[in-house]
Amino acid sequence: MKKSLIILLIAVVLVSGCTDQRPVNSSESRGVTINAFDASPVKAFNGEQILFDLEVENIGGTTARNVQADLFGVEGQWRDSMGNLVDSTLTTWGAITLKPPFAERNIPGDLRIAQWQLTTPDIPQGVTVNLPIEARVTYDYNTSGHLGIKMISQDEFRRKQLLGQDVSNPFEIVNSNGPLKLSIPDRYRNAMVIDTTSSETSEVLPFRIQIDNVGDGFPITPEDDGRIRGAGGRLQGTIDLFGPGVQFEDCLGITGGTHIDLDDANILVRLREIGRGSVPIACNVRVDKTSWANRAEDTMQFIFNIRYRYYVSQSVSVLVTGQ
Repeated sequence: MKKSLIILLIAVVLVSGCTDQRPVNSSESRGVTINAFDASPVKAFNGEQILFDLEVENIGGTTARNVQADLFGVEGQWRDSMGNLVDSTLTTWGAITLKPPFAERNIPGDLRIAQWQLTTPDIPQGVTVNLPIEARVTYDYNTSGHLGIKMISQDEFRRKQLLGQDVSNPFEIVNSNGPLKLSIPDRYRNAMVIDTTSSETSEVLPFRIQIDNVGDGFPITPEDDGRIRGAGGRLQGTIDLFGPGVQFEDCLGITGGTHIDLDDANILVRLREIGRGSVPIACNVRVDKTSWANRAEDTMQFIFNIRYRYYVSQSVSVLVTGQ
């Protein structure tokens, strides 16, 4: 009996050792990230082969699609393993999907590895040059966001003020993990007070939402729709509005209704600033005050589903000496 128990314990230990897995990495401000980009060796003579090794992982909150890796800085200089001059940017993957991590289930995000083996360029004897090579990873991503805004009738607002009750911090913002985030400028962080004492049947409330690039790369959604061609950065997706008696009033050029498709908006949403840039969205909201006849407080909700193409990059340098 004791012998059987010992054998069982040994088996459990062996199985436990075999189920070890890489840690679960997650980030609030990133999607696909470059874990490592290395060259081996980093010092070489001309005509020697260099192995470039790239490792990427999805550590954001949504699935990355059409993931593509490109090697820049090799065109017209380096040679492939067969000795042929590289005549274009070297691309791998292109249509793969990387799922996000599920920390609550101890499941890491999908990881991929790519390698390129290239021969160093022809360098004149007696000359040493530093050759930078960049790995760029491009992917389609999604940012989902929920913005809840407290709405309050003017009578209720005054009552709370007289009683000394707190009417500040009327917002709730929830973002999925990823490089783009929803935010609200400080000057617009006030409760939306509905003037139910006036004779007007509706009221327009001005509001401003901001989409910030908090990641370590850039949105580069291609643009070629027959109207405008540019460097990209256009954001796609939808904005939905929910609440008592609310509808859009001149939001991205759209008036009426509670749903906006960014592809159909009169004002295109683009995020092109280098680094941690942002783009404002002016979204005036019209409120039907007949819905507030006996209502003191309620919540207006914006639901965002933003799609975009994004890239991150990392560089490594190889020191090549001619001989």
